[in-house]
Parts: sequence; structure tokens; C-alpha cells
Amino acid sequence: MSSALADDGIVPVRVAVESRDLISAAGVTHLLTSSPRVRVVPDRADAHVLLALVNELCAQQAARLRAGGSPRIVVIAARVHDLTPSIAAQAGLPVPVRRADVNAERLVELLVGAQPVRDRAPVLTDRDLDLLRLLADGATVAEVAARLFCSERTVKYVLHQLLDRFGLRNRVHAVAWALRSGLL
Repeated sequence: MSSALADDGIVPVRVAVESRDLISAAGVTHLLTSSPRVRVVPDRADAHVLLALVNELCAQQAARLRAGGSPRIVVIAARVHDLTPSIAAQAGLPVPVRRADVNAERLVELLVGAQPVRDRAPVLTDRDLDLLRLLADGATVAEVAARLFCSERTVKYVLHQLLDRFGLRNRVHAVAWALRSGLL
């Protein structure tokens, strides 16, 4: 695999474009061909960077992107919601960039400066997951405390920390977030 130099002596970044929407993939590919800093390659294995175009990042999609083995991934999403950063972090991916916020110049900068995929950091502890599972099953704070062998005050504190850490509003929101993120 040779690294041909661009006209200005810079080795272009090899980018593979992945999207279920063939029209979006073709449009981005065409857009990138005008930049000497980027070369679009058809095979993900030959790419320095994977550019993933998605409508909305879900936990299963994030895990699939991560499992593909690309050392650097840039995700462009049509919709980015409050839970998107948590979903990306759980998979070790960078936070997706909204498609509406990207022009040709910004896209090239994102691809050239793409950060390596991080190892998955444990976003939720085992205690957090146990607490969320029990709440999802309809347990009260007293029942959660009894099952986790701790005080009700500890359960409330752990729940408060969880809500604060992820910007969640209440128990119901926390359980819904965990379910949508594929954590439960």
C-alpha cells in the first residue's frame, strides 16, 4: 500500500465512508474528492479513518462501528440528542457531530484531525447497573436498599450521582436512558 503525495507534498488521509444511505455516501465521497488532504478508499481495512454517516447513533450501531476495528472513527449524525454523548462514550467513540454543523472544510478538518478510538471506559459501575435494573423492575428505594444491602440514604445518593453525571432528570429518565442506550 503506497502513500502517494498530494500536489503540495502532503500524504492524504485515507478515508472509508460508511452509510446505509447511498445518496449521502455518494455526496460526501464527491465532496471529499476535491480535497488534496483526503483520499477516499473503498475498503475500510485500507483506511486511516472511518467516516460513519448515521441518522441517529444508537448503542447497537456504536458497538458495531467500534467492533469494526478502525483505529480512528468520525461519526456524522443527522440527529444528536441528549443521550448521544453517553452512547458514544460507552462504545469508546468520539461524540458525533451534527450533519447540519458540517461543511466541506470542517469535514476535512475532522477527518485529518481524527482522534484514535479510545478503550471503553466503564461509564456505569456494577452498582449503578444493579440500581437501574431494580428500578426498571419497579422496586422502591427501600426495596433497592434491602436487595443491595445498603441504606436508603446510600441508594438515594448513588441515584443522585448517576442523575447528575449523565444529566438525567429523574428515576424514570435514568431507566429510559439505560434501556435506549442498550445498557439494560
